Parts: sequence; C-alpha cells; structure tokens
Amino acid sequence: MPIDLQRISIKILSEAKADISLTSFLDIFGRWRADKAHAAEWVDLADYAHVPRGPGIMLVGLKVNFAFDLADPAPGTLYVTRKGLTGTHEQRIKAALRGAFDLSKRLAAEKNYPAARLCTDALELRFPDRLFTPNTKATDAELRPAIDAALNAALGACQLTAVSDAGASYGYNIKAAKAEPLDALLARLA
Repeated sequence: MPIDLQRISIKILSEAKADISLTSFLDIFGRWRADKAHAAEWVDLADYAHVPRGPGIMLVGLKVNFAFDLADPAPGTLYVTRKGLTGTHEQRIKAALRGAFDLSKRLAAEKNYPAARLCTDALELRFPDRLFTPNTKATDAELRPAIDAALNAALGACQLTAVSDAGASYGYNIKAAKAEPLDALLARLA
C-alpha cells in the first residue's frame, strides 16, 4: 500500500548559538498569529524557550507548524507539514520545501530577527509519522527517488546522510554543495 505522505519536517540550520534569546521570535510569531490576513493559518503560539535544546518558539497551524527550534545539531527554522498535501511524493516534498523556504525567508526579513544567519546548505529532512513512514528499507525504497528528485530541483548537488537509528524518524541530514539565498531556492521550486 503506497504511503499517503502528509507529515514532512524540514529544518534549516542556522549559525545561532544554542543559548540564543527567543524573545524576538515570540514577538514576531505573536504578530504573525494576530495578523488578520493570516488568521486562519495559525491557531496557537507555544513558548518552549524554557526547554533546553527544545522546540523553542512554535506557531501551530491547521496544516503546518513553524518554529525556531533549538534542538541539536543546531538551532534553526523548523517547518512541519501536518495535513493537506496532494500529488506525488516528489510534489509533496517540493511543497514542504517551498513552505519552509518561504516562511524562513519571511522570518529572516523581520526587522527584529536576531543575527542568526540561516545556513541554506545545511538542512534536515524528516518524516515524523513513524506509523506510515517507519525508518526501514521499504520506506526508503518508496521515498528515496522522490527525495532525490525534490532536493536536486531545490538545492542542486547535495550529500545525504541517512538517519541510521531504526528507532528515530526516517529521514536525512542534507549538505548542499553551496549556500544560496532563499529567493534562489524558491525560484527553483516555482
């Protein structure tokens, strides 16, 4: 039975220190949540700043969650699709990449965004639904061609390192050949 891929997690790592103050993210995300133009998009704002190397500040949406995440290997923006994806596996992964790049670009453009340069050459791609996408060879056989195609379209040449722990979510750590502006990555996926 083919996988109905809905939950895709993309983290863009940053150069921020692990002890970065999250106050500005709380302000930015609070403003985004209150924005009437996007009111239907966001349903909650969660402050996990007190959790060491935790999820940081998170905007909870009906279809996606977006956070500035402090978990290892480095702080960064975390975009997680929840539902509503359609099309092939490749189309769904590309849609998640577009969403991650778009919101990360929007966040980095905020005037009170801290000096936390996003490293567009260092990403994590995970599929957190362990029921439908367990970390197995069968899952990899079904999803790897779509992953390769989507990442090649977005990033060009990149090196993928599989998450080897069978108990962890299926996915890859990604190292692109070069860091590029988010605008350029979005243009490739248009």
